Amino acid sequence: MRKVFLSFLGMGSKKENGLFRYDKAFYELDERESGKTEFVQVAQIQILGPSNFDMILIVATQKSYDEHFKELENQLLKTGANEVSYIIISEDMTPEGQWEWFERILNHIEYGDELTIDLTHGYRSIPIVFSTAINFLQKSRGIILNAVYYGAYDKNRKLSPIINMKDFYIINEWADAVSRLVEDADARKLAEVAENTTDFQVSELNDKELVESFEELTEVVKNVDVNNIGAKANKAISLVKEKERGASITGRLLLRLVYDKFISIATLEPATGRYDSAYFFLQLEIIDLLLKHKLFMQAYTVMREFIGSIGMIEIEKARINSNKGRKQRRIFAEIFIQMFQREENNWNFEGKEEKLESLRPYYNNLKSVGVEKILRDFTDELADYRNGFDHAWTAKKQSYSDIEKKGHTFFDNLKNVVHLLRENNILV
Repeated sequence: MRKVFLSFLGMGSKKENGLFRYDKAFYELDERESGKTEFVQVAQIQILGPSNFDMILIVATQKSYDEHFKELENQLLKTGANEVSYIIISEDMTPEGQWEWFERILNHIEYGDELTIDLTHGYRSIPIVFSTAINFLQKSRGIILNAVYYGAYDKNRKLSPIINMKDFYIINEWADAVSRLVEDADARKLAEVAENTTDFQVSELNDKELVESFEELTEVVKNVDVNNIGAKANKAISLVKEKERGASITGRLLLRLVYDKFISIATLEPATGRYDSAYFFLQLEIIDLLLKHKLFMQAYTVMREFIGSIGMIEIEKARINSNKGRKQRRIFAEIFIQMFQREENNWNFEGKEEKLESLRPYYNNLKSVGVEKILRDFTDELADYRNGFDHAWTAKKQSYSDIEKKGHTFFDNLKNVVHLLRENNILV
């Protein structure tokens, strides 16, 4: 892992003699002063110490190299630097030229490098172009950003400050972390960024209780713990609303992204524990969320269990929040699902005939209102897809190519079933 000092060398301003030069100045960084120099890079190396870097890399155009590099190199070597390397880039300002600048610099950055970057000088927009690429380097090359310096030269000041802008670049990390949370239901990046961020930056998200609530929510989503998703979403949404009240503009924007994504699976009222409308509507929202996040294995599992839950609607004292209720589900829900996977003349529930007969009046009612036909048309196929996931597709030549498309089709069927159940007062 190398420690690299990367800086940009421009032309400076044109003087009366027609030459391009930088004005000499004393610089200050972290309450330490440099000697007088026209090169901010020299001031930084004097203060930071040349032994702290394995490489000093200067990016220049051919003109700025010819004008200044030799003198800059001499002064850097006098600070104790062992070697000063350089990259020559073109003056082409087209998008193609800008991309070439970036790739020439990228070619000199190795995986895991620790970068200290100076953006003070440089040919026109070159430092800006590279500045926007820092986040890419963090992702693609795993670089560690130690500092991003800017020398604020002021000829009217005895000491010109060198400002470290590193903390601003953390906004890219926050954006990435929130994106992972709302798009992939993954809170790990958010926890990592919060742990390594100063308190003044997006402090609304840099909150242990809030981050833990997101981690708990994404855990139950990915573990398909459907009976606890609503409660975890309630907790997270409640904390988001609390943080929004005193949030900064940036924090409010990021919190709103989280709110908009997960509000659909939060429940306004406490769950009754029954297989009622509120329960099924929440399950539909969970399926929708899983499909949007492309968590297809989880989505198919919830959809199969959704069908089993339909079978529990008229089971006396059926509950999702009691041991007795869960025991009943293990018996009746599985029978109910299999009733739609097999033709009626092929039903064989040996040893469970009494349970089957207790479900038959309800089944006949579903047949009369059109629910049975919808469920029968896709339940077996849904189970086949779900079993493919369950067995890692080892029983198939390969996974099916239409998993996403079929998932949305099955989801639409379930929504139609709920509509019919409500319309016929079966589901209240």
